[in-house]
Amino acid sequence: MTQTNRPLIRSLNSAVPAFAGALVACAYLVGAVVFSVASQAGPALAADAGIVPQSPPQTVAEIAIVEAAPAGVAVQADLAAGARPDPVPAAATTVPSREALAAAGPRIAIVIDDVGLDVDAARRTIALDAGVSIAVLPYAEAAGLVSSGAAAAGHDVLLHMPMEPVGLADPGPNALRVGLSDADLQARMRWAMARVPDAVGLNNHMGSRFTADPRAMRVALGALAGNDPLFLDSLTTGESRGRAVADGLGLRTLQRDIFLDHVLTPADIAARLAETEALARSRGWAVAIGHPHPETLDALEAWIAGARERGVEFVTVTALSDQIERTATPTADASSALQ
Repeated sequence: MTQTNRPLIRSLNSAVPAFAGALVACAYLVGAVVFSVASQAGPALAADAGIVPQSPPQTVAEIAIVEAAPAGVAVQADLAAGARPDPVPAAATTVPSREALAAAGPRIAIVIDDVGLDVDAARRTIALDAGVSIAVLPYAEAAGLVSSGAAAAGHDVLLHMPMEPVGLADPGPNALRVGLSDADLQARMRWAMARVPDAVGLNNHMGSRFTADPRAMRVALGALAGNDPLFLDSLTTGESRGRAVADGLGLRTLQRDIFLDHVLTPADIAARLAETEALARSRGWAVAIGHPHPETLDALEAWIAGARERGVEFVTVTALSDQIERTATPTADASSALQ
């Protein structure tokens, strides 16, 4: 029995390598066919996925065209050949690059804080250019009237929310404080929002301690309701976590670049306005915060018309937030002296 079966075992052993070699050959053949088909389909698949395999375009116009092209293949071929494709409508791009924004001309968002306590100053502030945004204190007796009047005049209205500072300064009634419970923080936010019903978002009044606390800021900003609300970090401290928390919650965010009237003299305010315009010209935009002091309003009334003649566009905070990247690098120096 043993001798009879040995030839069969030897023949099977010799057949295995041959059979395996045939399988490998078939595999190579199938792989070649698949590679050929994939190499033909690759550009279309890459275009569908938004992948641009060539070197990146070098101009803003080329960037806009490549990002907007639905297929991408023809555009890539034209660019590779040195041709300039026809420009696409501006509506085809959703978020402009920084270069495109800077090339479009300087934009400035001016915010006037602490509005509502002085009704005459509020009227004068509302009479400023509609591109100026107005931050209303919720505990002001005339908060509701100022809010509706500013909105009717075309301004963006912000809730100027009192928050706990570092030190002993009093931020005002119903201020947000780090030691409050979640329920108390949310209740104070609801009270404040009801007092300023036209607000499109908020910025902090004082708050150098509160804005540095991620948990407290998360609870407070989480209570915001409305149509895509905005948080403007007044940046009263370099330790602020406000913008990072707001980004994490999916809110629109901006950050203050320059305080106009920390030093309340006409010369200093004029210098800060010049800095604001210079920043807007170099970067494309700037955010400046002032207060309804007579000196500040005098300076703004005298400066706005001339700045517009020089090509400056004044925009509300919501308009500006729609035009710039959410992750724009801040340039401001925080001033903890402002609490």
